[in-house]
Amino acid sequence: MDEWLFLLQQNIDDLDIELQKKVYHEFYQTVYKDAFYLTRDHTATEDIVQDAFIKIAVQGHKAKYDSHLSAWVKQIARNTALDWLRNNKKYLHCISDSYMELTSNEVAVSQVVEITQRNQLLYQSIEELKPNYRALLYMYYIEEKSYKEICDELNLSEQVVTQRLARARKKLLKHFSGKWNDHDK
Repeated sequence: MDEWLFLLQQNIDDLDIELQKKVYHEFYQTVYKDAFYLTRDHTATEDIVQDAFIKIAVQGHKAKYDSHLSAWVKQIARNTALDWLRNNKKYLHCISDSYMELTSNEVAVSQVVEITQRNQLLYQSIEELKPNYRALLYMYYIEEKSYKEICDELNLSEQVVTQRLARARKKLLKHFSGKWNDHDK
């Protein structure tokens, strides 16, 4: 078990300032990208990470040693981000330009335009999905986690994860196909 997880199980007030900073830094590194993926807003993600840390710091000393402690920490952060999204629905349809960068300069202009338009439509389609579907797709395709790892982290059965991923893919295909067909007209 990581040292910071062990320290997180202690009463945070009993730790010296340097250890508190270390625990927060490791926590931040662990949960920031998941929260940012859901919100697409750096400032909001900073607030979410701090809120999640406070929740865990208050409850952490009650947690028992468990191999799922890291998953519990990530789940608290993810739930905090989802709560924030529910309370700030205006951010649900924001699209970050940083996710639409092209990596190759050798592609013809028409291909660049088509790829850019396709990516924009894909990101718009992803943004229209429920946050829990986006999170599953992120964990599976971006973080390249196995079904078992996702099951452990979300405390779900493999059958539920399989079903939800299939539904997420189906919804994404439906949203994207509709947008792509409208785009071609």
